[in-house]
Amino acid sequence: MLYNVTWATSKTKEIYNATRESEELMAYLETKIVSSNLVELIGEKPVPEKGREYGVMIYYYQSIPNRRLLSAAPRKENDHIHVVLFGGILNRKELVEKGFEIGNGTDPQPDIKMRSKDEINILTELLKKNLRRI
Repeated sequence: MLYNVTWATSKTKEIYNATRESEELMAYLETKIVSSNLVELIGEKPVPEKGREYGVMIYYYQSIPNRRLLSAAPRKENDHIHVVLFGGILNRKELVEKGFEIGNGTDPQPDIKMRSKDEINILTELLKKNLRRI
């Protein structure tokens, strides 16, 4: 696990070979949640093993590494990013009501596919409203 990184300087970005659209969404998500003061620490967990190259960015709402807000990862063959929410800040029902495409993750760690900057804007506003839950 590496800390005090950003998407732009991360090993994950370097090794992932994600689609351009997916990389742009990763950069926008990070900029949005940092500028909204939702995040105090950024970490990453790169896996540079040949043939399995991938990684995930982890965003912490406190500078204590065990207080995760969300994790995000780009995609190599799709134009979305995969986001997992932690701490029960939002549940599957709330995400579906707001029109998000959810994955198989169960509460309290639902996951969503984010396909646009508008979705990131909506998620950021929801996180700001619900941060007090965790």
